[in-house]
Amino acid sequence: MTGLELDGDEFDLALGAYEGMRKTLTSQLNQDAAHLRALEMTDGMFRGFRAAYEAYEEDTRNSVGRMKDGTTIRKDGGRPVWYGGAKKRIGEWPDYRERLEASGLPAAAIESIHRSTEQILDQSANPKAVGDRRKGLVIGYVQSGKTANFTGLISKAVDEGYRIIIVLAGMYTNLRVQTQLRLQKDLGLDTVREGSGVAWHRLTSSNADIGKDISPGFFSNPSNVAVMVVKKHEMRLANVSKFLRSIPEVTLNRRAVMVIDDESDQATPNTLGSKDLVSTINKRVRELWSAVPTGTYVAYTATPFANVFIDPSDDGDLYPEDFISVLAKPEGYMGSELFFDVSQTFDSGDDEMIHRLAHEVPEDEAVTFTPKPKKIDEFDPEMTDSLATAIRWFILATAIRGIRTSKSQDSSMLVHTSQLIRVHERTKEVIAHFISDIALDMDNQEQTFRGVFEAEIHNAAPLRGEEPVPAWDDLWPVAKKVIESVVVKIDNGASDDRLIYDSSMPQTVIAVGGGTLSRGLTLEGLVVSYFLRSSNTYDTLLQMGRWFGFRPHYADLVRVWMGPGLLDEYGHLATVEKQLRDEVAVMEQEKRTPSDFAVKVKSHPGRLEITSKNKMDAAKLARAGLGGTRRQTIYLDRSATGRGSGYAASRELVQKALDQGLPMLTRGAHANRRFPSLMFRGMGNADVVDFLRSYWVAPTDRWLQPDGMKSWLERHGADTEWNLVLVSGSSNGERTHEYADGVTVGTSRRTPLKSKYWSQDRLGSDLPPHADIVNIRALMSGDDYFLDLRILADNGELEEHDIKHLDEIDKRSAPSVKNARSKVRPQEGTILLYAIDGKSTPVDDSGTRTKMGAEGPLIGLGVVFPHAEAEDPDEYWSVDLEDRDPDQESTSQSDDEGDYDPEKGS
Repeated sequence: MTGLELDGDEFDLALGAYEGMRKTLTSQLNQDAAHLRALEMTDGMFRGFRAAYEAYEEDTRNSVGRMKDGTTIRKDGGRPVWYGGAKKRIGEWPDYRERLEASGLPAAAIESIHRSTEQILDQSANPKAVGDRRKGLVIGYVQSGKTANFTGLISKAVDEGYRIIIVLAGMYTNLRVQTQLRLQKDLGLDTVREGSGVAWHRLTSSNADIGKDISPGFFSNPSNVAVMVVKKHEMRLANVSKFLRSIPEVTLNRRAVMVIDDESDQATPNTLGSKDLVSTINKRVRELWSAVPTGTYVAYTATPFANVFIDPSDDGDLYPEDFISVLAKPEGYMGSELFFDVSQTFDSGDDEMIHRLAHEVPEDEAVTFTPKPKKIDEFDPEMTDSLATAIRWFILATAIRGIRTSKSQDSSMLVHTSQLIRVHERTKEVIAHFISDIALDMDNQEQTFRGVFEAEIHNAAPLRGEEPVPAWDDLWPVAKKVIESVVVKIDNGASDDRLIYDSSMPQTVIAVGGGTLSRGLTLEGLVVSYFLRSSNTYDTLLQMGRWFGFRPHYADLVRVWMGPGLLDEYGHLATVEKQLRDEVAVMEQEKRTPSDFAVKVKSHPGRLEITSKNKMDAAKLARAGLGGTRRQTIYLDRSATGRGSGYAASRELVQKALDQGLPMLTRGAHANRRFPSLMFRGMGNADVVDFLRSYWVAPTDRWLQPDGMKSWLERHGADTEWNLVLVSGSSNGERTHEYADGVTVGTSRRTPLKSKYWSQDRLGSDLPPHADIVNIRALMSGDDYFLDLRILADNGELEEHDIKHLDEIDKRSAPSVKNARSKVRPQEGTILLYAIDGKSTPVDDSGTRTKMGAEGPLIGLGVVFPHAEAEDPDEYWSVDLEDRDPDQESTSQSDDEGDYDPEKGS
């Protein structure tokens, strides 16, 4: 701070006095008058406070603008800055922060909530400016604490003058109830506090949703705050709109509304696919928002695919036109980036963490619990080996966690095999019977349990940290006590025994269900997931990843049993999710606005849709913003014919470079190798396209097909010059490959995935005759993305400022690399050729890789596209949608709750 006449301790004391007086005065005066009066009174008590406070506010406002916790793209327009930062001493945010600290949440996590909500509120509507309305999107992670984040946002918004809080809590009653209870507890809605300055008025309860006829009379006092947690049900949303319209206009104008749309990609987007045909829930949410004269609509989701395909030109819809914010990954969060190689670089290692804790359920066992709807009457399942092993591990892991923490905690297992209610009922019966059999036969169970323990305990050891592993003789008595406490519950739309956690009564529960368990609901202490049900869409499949989340003291114990093929699909989705977050970061660097935002989402040919077809009406198909990006061939044909084709195509390309007399440069950092990496400069677009006509690329990558490349270059890269890099591995001359006379490199080690970890089916049927396709998962290393630029630097062809850009690159960050390439030789693209050793073998401890087993080298291809300044921001990947029925949940828009009367309670 600058210009303070008070020292730090005096200012803190004065600030507390000011905030306390402002809270008290808010019930008597409007926000502005309360501020001025409190400022005047405090300045009388602490001389110099007014000047010090003004400097403090300016400093805080600037620090909010500088915060970089997560990434935010926002609307241009020079809107005035209104938010001066969170209250420090007295207010809803200080109270909430105190509760977070008391809960044991790590300080780093609390600070992350603080920093991200500062950014979000800074982009929200000014509650003191009548008519200010803003719409935004917040992208979190599955099971990552989004509720804690929007609770922090609510507390800060109320401190700034928001007086109506509406939380739209998904489509299911159990999720609404869970959110209601969380807010009551975390915001202290039922606690009377002296001098707080705010009086909460709950319009919903844990037992009842919003009612029809609620009097708005309590708004006569400006310190009163209405809060409601509402299910996305037609009648309930209509009740909210009716309540808003019942408030006198002069009052409502001064009662800013904060709408938090949790799981906003579900139900809220228009599912009828047309401006003229608006789905029921979308229509009701639109009506609700249209009734808000001053306020902010904030959509929260971990799977925003449907949100970003809302038509931005439809002013009446809910496209996040003012800001899009990506929350930073919380410390200690176990998400897709931990389990999968989302960067797809060779130097990430052979094995992905997911293979240490995931098991694929055999097809013959999977069909036991996944009957066809037409054969549901014949459904009569029996316990399978994989489900029995999963249950036994759940019991053991729960016991190990209890020994580690020395306290009783909620522990959960998820069983999600079908959306059909009859399947849930019969599956519960099978599991409950199995648990009873174990409990009645404990004397004969020890060896079977011990076998599971020994098979599983060290699988995910890298995630264990310093946590102890108990000796079997210490573990088995505890495990037997756990068996006694296991309960099996069904949680679906028809269940009368829903899953509700009570911190005062920890439970060990196996939860069997469908859509309710795959959407938003937090499964406390989730240790084991057993799910077989697949989905055709990215968003639904990602939401099924309940095994993502925080796992303190038991990260190494988490296990997941998946149906056939699901692991491959999750690996694909992990890269999609990373790409989406990277895209926001790039757009922020390029100063783009939300109206420019359209995610480049990778397709999964023949299998996955991005989101349901009826939510993609505004999407454009099959055009990708490729400028500055990297692509690589991970599917290679190791047959003799395939290898021969690669030799011929690469030899012809290198010979063209030699015939044209292009300069050949070497990598200085590889000078100690017998064969360093080589580079030819100055190849043309026609050379590249001709090469692709001879070189086989899997049909899944349309932009490395000759016609796709030619089309893109005509539109965005007509003047491109290409650097041809012949990447040399570190074989030190033991194995080499010769592209042309005198042009030799060392081979590179790459090994394929074992056949059980991927399916050739995803490539479609248009494969070369007699092809022998392998999946190497990653071809390029992180440094290869800018290898050509390093070679230029080694040969003195880059300026000092260009070298500085290279030195600042974070090779783990695609936005960082892309940004650097846009500044250093932006009109140059790169072709990288790799000679992959046909005798490549996995590292000794690899569990997922096998020998390459080819008679000679295989030629791999990497491409770095030139920067494309004029590339349209609305070009992005989509999919060619097939005409098939989407995977439907067995839920309907039923409403099983009563109305809540705030005057009488529930």
